[in-house]
Amino acid sequence: MKPEPRPVPRLVLGMASLGQPVRTTRDRQLEVASRFKESESLAVALVKAVHVGADALLVPPTNDIRLALAELDRDLPLLVRTPHTPMSDDLRWAPPLALEPGEEHHPGWSPARAGAAAMNLLPLSMAADLASRAWPRIEREVATFNAKSVNGIVVPASVTDMALAANQPKIFERLLKLARPRFGLVGFETRNLGHLLSRLQPWGLAPDFVMGPVNPRGVGMLPDPARVLAELEASKVPVIACELRAGGMVTVEEGAAYARAKGAWGLCTELVDLDDVPKELKALIAHRAA
Repeated sequence: MKPEPRPVPRLVLGMASLGQPVRTTRDRQLEVASRFKESESLAVALVKAVHVGADALLVPPTNDIRLALAELDRDLPLLVRTPHTPMSDDLRWAPPLALEPGEEHHPGWSPARAGAAAMNLLPLSMAADLASRAWPRIEREVATFNAKSVNGIVVPASVTDMALAANQPKIFERLLKLARPRFGLVGFETRNLGHLLSRLQPWGLAPDFVMGPVNPRGVGMLPDPARVLAELEASKVPVIACELRAGGMVTVEEGAAYARAKGAWGLCTELVDLDDVPKELKALIAHRAA
């Protein structure tokens, strides 16, 4: 059954800092991980975040998140950041095509395997291959959450930027076609926001939103801050700004005000950026309304 259209969220609380390195000090990340080590404490933080006005929670499909959600007797609005499991092993072409048959340190070489590797090097094959490898993971990982809670998915930068670097709109087209009828909103996270925004219109693509770094110090704004801001102003696709604190160099309020002033549709602040989750989220909402 096709899900009802949902509005693109304006304020998102991200959970990436619980499962992977983010731009902050190691001590800060360990402190936050320790604070939310117990599933009950994380569950309370998530409920309070939604209660004060967060439109969605950006969650990885990890056991910690699932245990926290299991503590609750209500559904929370989720954007699942998926695929979470790495595809790097799948996408390695080994052994190299230049190897001669029978080399002892590559006993698995065969003409058939080399031919399959060569096909993967072709752009159209790569487009189909990457999407076909990502989609089963997306289905499995989203299925671990209550379907009523899932508002949509966010394709992580590891996949988005690989497709972007390969100049392959077919990867985006295929994921959008598959995911929208199943999960609702489909967004793409990127570490190359300027490049992605510049490609979407020529490619004829319109994801529900894209997510990338926007902050006063220009941290992570690639290819450069000026290009990102120009593309942000011209973009017809909503942009949810993340990395608001520029790795800790500015406050979350400063980062949020800057992103809004430059045309960002919404904000995604990480759990690691907040000391008092409900209080600071409530302040961001108040500043937005002012």
